[in-house]
Amino acid sequence: MTTPPKIFISYSWKPIHNKQKVLQLAERLSADFVHVILDDWDLKEGQDKYLFMEQMVNNPDIKRVLLICNKEYADKANSKKGGVGIESLIVSDEIYSKAEQTKFIPIIFEYDEENKPCVPTFVKSRIFIDLSSDNVYEDNYEQLLRNIFDKPTSKRPPLGTIPSFLLSNEPIYLPTAHKVATIKNALLNEKKNTPLYIQDYLDTFVGALTGFSIDENDLNQTNFDDIILKKIEDMKVLRDDFISFMDVYLSNSITLDHEKLHSFFEKLLNFSVNIDEYDYPSNTFGYLKSDNYKFFFYELFLTFTAIMLEKERFQELSFILQTPFLIDKKRSGEIIPATFSEFRHFVSSLNEHRNKKLQLNRVSVTADTIKQRATEKFNFEILIEADVLLHYISLLFPNNLSNYGGYWFPETSCYRFYKLRVLSKTISERYFNNVKVLFGVQTKAELVTKVDEIIKSGQDKINDFNYRIPNIKVGLRVDEMCTMK
Repeated sequence: MTTPPKIFISYSWKPIHNKQKVLQLAERLSADFVHVILDDWDLKEGQDKYLFMEQMVNNPDIKRVLLICNKEYADKANSKKGGVGIESLIVSDEIYSKAEQTKFIPIIFEYDEENKPCVPTFVKSRIFIDLSSDNVYEDNYEQLLRNIFDKPTSKRPPLGTIPSFLLSNEPIYLPTAHKVATIKNALLNEKKNTPLYIQDYLDTFVGALTGFSIDENDLNQTNFDDIILKKIEDMKVLRDDFISFMDVYLSNSITLDHEKLHSFFEKLLNFSVNIDEYDYPSNTFGYLKSDNYKFFFYELFLTFTAIMLEKERFQELSFILQTPFLIDKKRSGEIIPATFSEFRHFVSSLNEHRNKKLQLNRVSVTADTIKQRATEKFNFEILIEADVLLHYISLLFPNNLSNYGGYWFPETSCYRFYKLRVLSKTISERYFNNVKVLFGVQTKAELVTKVDEIIKSGQDKINDFNYRIPNIKVGLRVDEMCTMK
């Protein structure tokens, strides 16, 4: 489907929370590839509001008319007062004069004192969809989507993948918005189609990335770093949505599809590498047009690692870190293996150009920006630990390195770092046996041997005064491991 179905929403502006709830529903439908006609969006100054209503109700291009039923709407419709009253006359005439009656759907937002749905008399006998409470909202919202897309309940309705972002200072609406709630509901109710919801979320997330692309023709000597930083800030909502997804997934599911997550990150890398003119910029600033993605993927992978560590999903995390990603380079037609280190790239527009332009004299503007954006739960200290741990793990698996991606460089470690608190519990042999999969060893002795070889070769030395971290033996707290049963 390339053309979204059009619907019109009829509702009462009072009370104010009813209007707010209608706007939330409209935004969600828009994110799910439904073209919503709403007076608040489409009725402009100077237009006749009653003519507008009549045109919407009678327009054959409008596939569905949603009648949002609360007490205010029902009372005004029954008494034929105000805009709702006029609108109800138009709707009732259309309903009773036409054989096709599936166009009008009562949506229940409120029940009366006798626990009966608040609906106008002219649609009282009609089958309605109940969106009145959180308990029924998710299942019935899916029912509404199925209705709009004319899909039977035995099949999932088509979900849009085209993101809708607004420019300037207006809010950014994501295609992934509200999908997390659907996943949570499916997990809690052990629905068989839960894996489909999860796959849909991950695919939609990847598709949403194109909405944050930068046109290199908009970049010039004075503005390019501002534009890139603005795009980075815009992408924060996408990062936060992913955090919510992971929290819901890991908190409500014993099993975790690590293959699906690995495929997701592989798609992110392929997107990054194959951005138009990524390798061959056509102007002076073309090579910077993907800097917002370089920053975003670094931050996202750091956050993902921190989440997995916090939830102690060591087995699944080790699979992501130790299994090569296959990158399909479209220009050359090559398939190249890459490590997770490919998620870490130098962001020159921030670290070099912006640093110099504003005379910031900072070691890493990238690290500063990650610090500023850190969440309360996954604060900057936690992200530094994840960053340094990824560096140590990349040292432990030199055989995984390819000609595309080297050791992981922990850029946030320009801030002070001492030891990995996340590994403090490895003093317990039992806990070490859970964590050891991250290091690819079976025993502490095996880890000590690998670590000593790394130190002897000097591989763990970062040759930069501003990025000083402990050697791998101290950083991993190897001597403290397994000191208690």
